[in-house]
Formats: sequence, structure tokens, C-alpha cells
Amino acid sequence: MGKAIKYSVVGAVLGAAAAAAKARGGESSGDLPVQAAKGAGAGALAGGLVGFGFERRSKRKLKKRMKLASMVSAGALAEAARAARPAIEKQSRKARKAAMHAAKDAQRRGKRTARKVGRRAAYTADLARIQADHLVDVGRHKLAS
Repeated sequence: MGKAIKYSVVGAVLGAAAAAAKARGGESSGDLPVQAAKGAGAGALAGGLVGFGFERRSKRKLKKRMKLASMVSAGALAEAARAARPAIEKQSRKARKAAMHAAKDAQRRGKRTARKVGRRAAYTADLARIQADHLVDVGRHKLAS
């Protein structure tokens, strides 16, 4: 509404000035203020309509510019993604290699742990066998006596 108001004021001033100049050129009568007021009203109406039209036009232009800017920014974003693709792929390859190394290390550690647990289990089984043999010997000895 800013342009409509500005143009209304300018139109009113110009209309009043034009009406006053026209009325002054003829005979001097007492209706000069009435003529100036009518001219100011007509000028304000015409200026308001012109200002309203300009304001609508500027809003349409702004919408077009914003559409164009969003398309440009979307294009720039797509271009940035294309440009970043090699770096992203390189990082993903590095991450994949790191994950494979971690898996191999975990597998080696798991094998070591399994060997240790197997040795402990064998040792415990040998101790249990020795104790069981001892108990069997003690039981045989008691039965025999």
C-alpha cells in the first residue's frame, strides 16, 4: 500500500495545482477553493489507482525473482553435491577399509581368546580327570580293605 498512498498524495497535489491554475486563468471568482478541492480529489483518485497498479506489478516481479533465485539456489545446491561426490566417495572407501581392518583385528583377537579358553578348558578337564581317577582309586582301596 505504500506506493498507492505516495501516488495519491502526489496526484492530489498535482490535481489541486492544475485546477487552481485553470480557475485562475479565467475570471477571478470565489469558487477557487472548491475547484482546487475537486481537482485534488480527482488527482488523488488517479494517483492512488496508478500507485496500486505499480505496487501489484512490483509484487509480481518480486515473485518471479524469488522463483528464479530458488531455482538458481537449487541448481547451485545440486552442483555442490556433484562437486562433493568424489570427496564423499573417498571418505566412504576409507570408512569401509577401516571397518574391514577392525573386523580382521576382532577376528584375530577372537581366535586368540578362543585358543586361550580352549587351553584353560583342556587344563581344567585334565585336572578333573586326575581328581576323578584319584577318587576312583580311593574308592577301590576302601572296597578292597
